[in-house]
Amino acid sequence: MFLVIGYFAGVVFPVSNFLDKNIAVPNQAKLASYASTDQASSQVLKIGLPPFAIPLGSDSAQLNIVEFGDYQCPYCERFFQDTEPLIMQDYVNTGKAKFYFLDFTIIGPDSLTLSNGAWCAADQNKYYEYHHYVYSHQGEENSGWGMPEKVKALASNISGLDMQQFDACLDSKKYESRVQQLTQFGQRLGITGTPTIFIGNNEKGYLTITGAQPYDVVKQVIDKQLG
Repeated sequence: MFLVIGYFAGVVFPVSNFLDKNIAVPNQAKLASYASTDQASSQVLKIGLPPFAIPLGSDSAQLNIVEFGDYQCPYCERFFQDTEPLIMQDYVNTGKAKFYFLDFTIIGPDSLTLSNGAWCAADQNKYYEYHHYVYSHQGEENSGWGMPEKVKALASNISGLDMQQFDACLDSKKYESRVQQLTQFGQRLGITGTPTIFIGNNEKGYLTITGAQPYDVVKQVIDKQLG
């Protein structure tokens, strides 16, 4: 019996540098099915994070924890609720690691709108406030909760967010191309579902965890990379 812990797409692409323009990648990962996994990969990858990626944590932290997720993904919400707080407590807040969230939009058009909203919030230094609020108030997949007017209503609850600026940004679809680029980046790294977490740095490379794994699994990989 398998535990379903991730949202999976059906396409795998070779590893590539983020700025590599020479690999043809479809515009959107095609959702194939739910799938399951219960293992962390031992394959070491080299990853160049995009320069606009926003970290949580100390600049001096020696390790990066990079999550690729979809704001509509229920397993990403599970990771947010169950595992991310412990990562923050044990590694980010203690200065050992930095945490990054990057988009891998595979579930539907509303995923693109929700991710566009995150980068619109980032224009006002509210990227992770948006991230936390949206995952704390996630709706059903493709039920319309991620349509533009609903995203604006969600964002209006984020303290200090200028809604006139946010609404104009969202309506202009200012960051949709960035979100699509990040999804293509994830495809090039071989991501097949969400959440997918990469743990490492430029010196050691990155190990991969797929799915909303229990914290003990994530902790084991983090400690290995810190060792």
